[in-house]
Amino acid sequence: MGAIDIQGRWRSTAPVGDVWGVINDLATWPDWWPAIRSVEAVAPLPDALQTARLTFDTHPPIPTLVATVAVVERNEPDHLLVEVRDGPLAGHGEVTVSEDPAGSITSYAIELRVRSLLFRPLEPILRSATRSSGRERLERAGADLAQLAGGLPLSMDGDPPS
Repeated sequence: MGAIDIQGRWRSTAPVGDVWGVINDLATWPDWWPAIRSVEAVAPLPDALQTARLTFDTHPPIPTLVATVAVVERNEPDHLLVEVRDGPLAGHGEVTVSEDPAGSITSYAIELRVRSLLFRPLEPILRSATRSSGRERLERAGADLAQLAGGLPLSMDGDPPS
């Protein structure tokens, strides 16, 4: 099955360290990433720094989607690499936080594959994350991340989002 690539950047007035504190704490992910309903910490896999079970926000007729995510690389205060290890999805995600004159820029790159036929209907939904309503959800995630980190979201051209 084909890969689903989701990439982008969020800019905010929050400093790198504060954004990193939110991103690095997997328990906060449902507070700012709208596709994630809940996170449950589980015993780390042998080659992982941290492991969590994520429940994604799905709607009928798609069954509830649960996947195990392992943090495989953490370079404080600016880089996190996770892999999807168990469940109907396979893939990885990378988040990097960098300095910006106004605060910080958070870059993300996610590559997923649906490996379960039961969840094949998810492919077009995941692909839509880069278009229209999916793009709006991603923008909301960036705004929620900025606010959770104590800052305000900024557009990539420096203005507050409209």
